[in-house]
Amino acid sequence: MYLSAISYTHGTPRRIRELGEPGTDDPNLHDDLLEFCCESSASALDMACEVGRRTVAAAGVSPGMVLYATETGIERGMDPGKRLASALERPSAVTLTTTGHACGNFGILLHIARGLLHDTPAVLIITSDGAGTLPRLMPDNLSVLSDGAAAVLATREAPAAPAPVFAVHGCVVAGDAAIQAGMYTQRKTVQLGRAAAAALRADTGVVPADFTWAMFNNYRLSSQRFFAGAAGFRASQLLVGPVAEHAHAFSADVLVNCDVLSRAKVLNAGDRVALSSTGPRTWVLADVEVLRT
Repeated sequence: MYLSAISYTHGTPRRIRELGEPGTDDPNLHDDLLEFCCESSASALDMACEVGRRTVAAAGVSPGMVLYATETGIERGMDPGKRLASALERPSAVTLTTTGHACGNFGILLHIARGLLHDTPAVLIITSDGAGTLPRLMPDNLSVLSDGAAAVLATREAPAAPAPVFAVHGCVVAGDAAIQAGMYTQRKTVQLGRAAAAALRADTGVVPADFTWAMFNNYRLSSQRFFAGAAGFRASQLLVGPVAEHAHAFSADVLVNCDVLSRAKVLNAGDRVALSSTGPRTWVLADVEVLRT
């Protein structure tokens, strides 16, 4: 599976300490690279339509299916599939909307797309969320929420789209349905991380030491270090995205980071990246190679 034509959008940057929420004046947030979050007046679905349209235009390929994930409530009577098909000018595209894995939604979509590509040559993946009325400082202090969306085209064959382009050699999911809300403990994190790494080794034969980089959502730096260690990666393998500028845009982070770091030449052709996408009860780990930057 190949990934190309990444598009993304964020809201307007705002200093976290100006939010006025309890805990946002914590100096440790700055030490963990969290300085700004992004606020948008656009709905999650509007942002999804925007990034989806841009990805399809950049790729020059018509997707047979559209995978859309959001944790943001959809207005009553609103049909996301119809809106997306209209925005993409692809009335025949079949849209599947999913939710429930929070910051790990992108990983779940990637796993689904891998299966769908047996029957269709191209799948458009979109993830979009807004904090809405939620406090932006996450209750577990994992990060600070931003409004944002990202899209990417997944294809069966290597694309002719402009760089960056990535090849996905494997994608596995480890889960534990017994984890209760608020009970994602350190022990459970380590168990899921080890399970995901073991599953990836069984799928592609690679182990954490084989990767150039390990990339996570834009959690606070201390949390990323812990997640990396839980899955068996060395501290030197952790590749941190633009946390200070974007904070944590739900499950859009890893796509945005892949694009930003490729264009900045931090990621280079031939690099092997372990993309990690974690949700409340799941840990998706993907074996991704950078083909073009």
